[in-house]
Amino acid sequence: MKSYFFLLVFSLGLATSCKSEKKAELPIATVALPLHNKRVLILGNSITQHGYYIDFIDYYLRKHYTDNSLDIISIGLSSETISGSSEPGRDFPRPNVRERLDRALKDIKPDVVLACYGMNDGNYHPLDSLRFEDYKNGISELKTKVEGIGAQLILLTPTLFDPNPIADRVSKEGEPHAYWHPYYKYNDVLTVYSDWLLSLETEELQVIDLHHHLNPILENMKRITSDSTFVPDGVHPNKIGHFYMAQKILKDLYPEVSIENPVSEIERLETDSLYSLVSKRRVLRAEGWRNYIGYTKDGNTVKSDSISATITNVELLDDAILKLLKP
Repeated sequence: MKSYFFLLVFSLGLATSCKSEKKAELPIATVALPLHNKRVLILGNSITQHGYYIDFIDYYLRKHYTDNSLDIISIGLSSETISGSSEPGRDFPRPNVRERLDRALKDIKPDVVLACYGMNDGNYHPLDSLRFEDYKNGISELKTKVEGIGAQLILLTPTLFDPNPIADRVSKEGEPHAYWHPYYKYNDVLTVYSDWLLSLETEELQVIDLHHHLNPILENMKRITSDSTFVPDGVHPNKIGHFYMAQKILKDLYPEVSIENPVSEIERLETDSLYSLVSKRRVLRAEGWRNYIGYTKDGNTVKSDSISATITNVELLDDAILKLLKP
């Protein structure tokens, strides 16, 4: 309860600060809509498969821009990397997004691709030059293939690692490292990966920096209450962490959209019919397309033969969502 109360107080303060920086409303005609009126593909690991940050983004964009279409397909896959690297001793190698990338681009035909990789790519070890080079090569291949179909690529830096909640199973230098016994300074590795991604940013390639956005938020929380976190297992953000992710993505892509503090907003959204439908739609569509594109994980290959049932069910949800937005 103490941690929850702190989050409420902390979030209210953060919301007040963010609200004071809110930009003046612009006429719809002059506002850039980076994700609207086009097909958007989101790639990533288990954090993207959990997908709460996508629910928040989808919901707020639908609320703010009711006259523009939003077509987001997220196919995040738990355990996935872009480097193709895995910890020694795993029974099966981690899934590699490059194995399914061509199929995803061909079948989904996105106009915009968002990708969030890095958390698994360091394999929960200290910084290793070979793993890091594999990660760079994976990002480079992703960039080449996305640009090759004429789509825009937006990279998201990895989130963060918090060793405090799992202090009983982190590993130090010289000890074996793995997902279940991650290197206790693994967040430093993610910082290196994030800094490299940021060095790639150009006018054509946008990089949204989740990592450096989340770090000070967590540090401030711990400064006030040492056991506070929004990463309860050290790796996966909870809904509050996903809210902060969505807040940063919206700030960079839609600076005119202002969303309030996570605790009160998440409580409100739990009873919001529109949010419920948006979340249900994302889960249904993600599973359908993930299986249709196909993937191999833990020695098993998943591949469905048809996407038609998913498309039909999504259309029904689209109709229900439209009725709520334009009664």
